[in-house]
Amino acid sequence: MKAPASRAAGGAERIDYRIRWQGSDVHPGAHRSRVAGGGDVFRGVVPLGPGRDARRIDLRASLADPWGRPWVREFRQHSRVPVLLLADLSRSMRFAGRCDRLALCADFARALAPAAFRNGDPFGFVGCDREPRRELLVAPAVSRQAGETVARRLEAVRAEDPHRAAAGSADGLARAARWLPQRRSLVFLLSDLYLDDALLERTLRSLAPHQVVLVLLADSAEREPPARWGLVRLADLESGRERLVLLRPGLARQMAEQQAARIAAATRLARRHGASLLVAEDGLDTKAITRQLLQPRGRA
Repeated sequence: MKAPASRAAGGAERIDYRIRWQGSDVHPGAHRSRVAGGGDVFRGVVPLGPGRDARRIDLRASLADPWGRPWVREFRQHSRVPVLLLADLSRSMRFAGRCDRLALCADFARALAPAAFRNGDPFGFVGCDREPRRELLVAPAVSRQAGETVARRLEAVRAEDPHRAAAGSADGLARAARWLPQRRSLVFLLSDLYLDDALLERTLRSLAPHQVVLVLLADSAEREPPARWGLVRLADLESGRERLVLLRPGLARQMAEQQAARIAAATRLARRHGASLLVAEDGLDTKAITRQLLQPRGRA
């Protein structure tokens, strides 16, 4: 399915999405819902009562009622659904090789928020390192400027000392669910996935009430070392510790295999929890992301 051409404010490509369940928000929006209202999806005929529209009288059902009760046709309205961006802000996310991951997070917000605004969906942001960062929180709201607000806060994160103690961990991701709406939402989790399996498992389990899209921000520099032979100083992306390593073809091949294994393991874990995984390497291909988000799937 080809994604429709769409642009966000400022000319950037917009990321469009599809909600794969029936919402329950009483506020009108762009998505299918279970809520009765002024929509065009026929729900059935019901006895006339408080809150039901007498103008939708169904004469056939009313005449057939042995007690003479009036019946009306009831329709489902379209509803809005909260859209949340949940970002890993641990130390490894400060790595800049062929791309800058925090800049990609900002770009993702700029591309996603306009689509939410167009659909009438509240858009919000939660950023986490050791804990969810309260000062970075953007509460879900229908706002034209939400994407730029998130981008500015991520610019402030880029200016921080990358070696601050809390930045070395992404444990806050597993505790971020309490900052999300209680009703089912569409949650995009952005991370480089340098997380241990137990943390990713806890995070996905805590997000089980929501539709989750796991977005891996990958950098080809991590699987393609700067040289095939020679001494290089490599740093652990989470701890920041460095060590001198003799690069050789076998080690370079091992590094590439580790990257592939990391993506495969994350894919399996995401599927186990009903989430989907998108890989964005060296930048955001918004058209490709939109195509994947809009492609037909089974019911969520």
